[in-house]
Amino acid sequence: MLVCRECRDRPRGFRVSAAFNVSQQDRAPLDLFRDTLGVGTMRRAGNGGWYWEVNRLSDLANSIVPFFERFPLVGSKRQDFERWRSAVALLERGRLSDADFATVLALRERMNRGGKRRHRMHGILRDYTPSSLP
Repeated sequence: MLVCRECRDRPRGFRVSAAFNVSQQDRAPLDLFRDTLGVGTMRRAGNGGWYWEVNRLSDLANSIVPFFERFPLVGSKRQDFERWRSAVALLERGRLSDADFATVLALRERMNRGGKRRHRMHGILRDYTPSSLP
């Protein structure tokens, strides 16, 4: 997933980050993922299930991406993965240019069939004023 959070201390007013998570009622398959890839953390979900999540960008780029390149997803999740992988590659470069920031937001908009989002690309870019950047 690509997360966009409002951060008033950032020049753009938003922070974009990547994460990966899988949820299940049964913890055993998630432990297998975590143990096999050696990254991520487990946490309890509100519904009594479990989440395995990976938030560190280097872990995403060096463990999660190669795993799903070797064992590809199918269906619409395959396209979501391709978009997510492109965003991870941009984020991994470090500080995003204005064009890269817009590209990551555009990739995010196209994931999960548009999904429900608190902050949409249009609003973020509308409120983002490049002239306020140093």
